[in-house]
Amino acid sequence: MKKIIVSAILLCFISFSNAQNSLLWKVTGSNLEHASYLYGTIHVICPDDFFLPKQTQSIFEECDQLVLEMDISDPAVLQTVQKGMVNPQMKNIKSDLTAEDQKLLNDVLTQTLGVGIDQLGIMKPWALSTMLSVKLGLDCDQPSQYETEFIKLAKEADMQISSLETATEQIAIFENIPYEKQLQLLIDGIKNQEEDKKLLMKMVDTYKNQDINALYNFILQEEEMKEFSEFLLDNRNVKWIPILNEAMAEKPSFIAFGAGHLAGDKGVIELLKAEGYTVEPVK
Repeated sequence: MKKIIVSAILLCFISFSNAQNSLLWKVTGSNLEHASYLYGTIHVICPDDFFLPKQTQSIFEECDQLVLEMDISDPAVLQTVQKGMVNPQMKNIKSDLTAEDQKLLNDVLTQTLGVGIDQLGIMKPWALSTMLSVKLGLDCDQPSQYETEFIKLAKEADMQISSLETATEQIAIFENIPYEKQLQLLIDGIKNQEEDKKLLMKMVDTYKNQDINALYNFILQEEEMKEFSEFLLDNRNVKWIPILNEAMAEKPSFIAFGAGHLAGDKGVIELLKAEGYTVEPVK
């Protein structure tokens, strides 16, 4: 369980792409008047590791619309996310932890975030896991985000920004993980933070090499990821296809989402091909 947050949240479901080392994919055919592009992201990464493949910015400028999993520049979206990270009736999770685990969590929260369990314990376990994974796993105070960079470029170009999911839908993804497993994941992540940090560093290096096949196999070797892949990946991919069809038909679109959604037989690439599109890696 401890690797679900590291793999699925931090690394954004890194993908398989038929052994083609590329994060950027061109979509044509199926009566499209203009090409659109897919870009596989990693949601958080240290500034020194942040990069954009050659041609990405010029291709971005060819598009008239940015499509993200969720528009994090929208204040209403952020408000919904923040509300969704808090337990109902602001229940504190410490009542469901042993005294030993309470102390362990309190110490880590205080050291990394400056606030203890009495204040932050009202947050859902998956939300705390996300926050701590970033703080404990990355060697930088202010991580970079691809979504933030693309939003900046889109606003400079006065591009429309749209979303594949609502904030409520994104929150529901993690709510599918049973509460007891969320607690286990949170505590295991703290106990195994050094191991998880090494895992993350290896994944970031592989991401930078755009070795998509290796990343996919690396993540899905975990039994827990296989268990949850249906609602973390597959079901969402299927729901996105009608939205992508409409967006790409309307105008040339730059579509950025977690790279793992490109993956396998039920990934976005294969699903788009089944719709009659040609989907090719951009080198």
